[in-house]
Amino acid sequence: MVEESFGEFPDDNLGEIVRLSDLMEELMRDASALSKDLTEGVGAIGGTAAIILTIVIIELFIIITNLWRGPLYVGAWILTMLPLLIYGIRLVLRFFELRKKYARLYEINKELAK
Repeated sequence: MVEESFGEFPDDNLGEIVRLSDLMEELMRDASALSKDLTEGVGAIGGTAAIILTIVIIELFIIITNLWRGPLYVGAWILTMLPLLIYGIRLVLRFFELRKKYARLYEINKELAK
């Protein structure tokens, strides 16, 4: 019956439209909680990046103070530090990207909190 009124749409497109409509209804119903969860998640990414980069700084201090132990010791510390440094930088970049992307949501949440 419904398919007849949308004769130009194949069956799979109609099903997709119905699923998207259901999804949009659910998102609208929980919009406030969703926006709060989203902004908290972005903040958690920034916090995680800060913790990881703090660990990298501590490891750098350990490397510098233990240079006398030799290249094997220093190399082992560098091998543990590099993945953390790379991932920490990626998280910082992702944090700023998401914060810019959802800046309007941050503003709306601040206004609603007042």
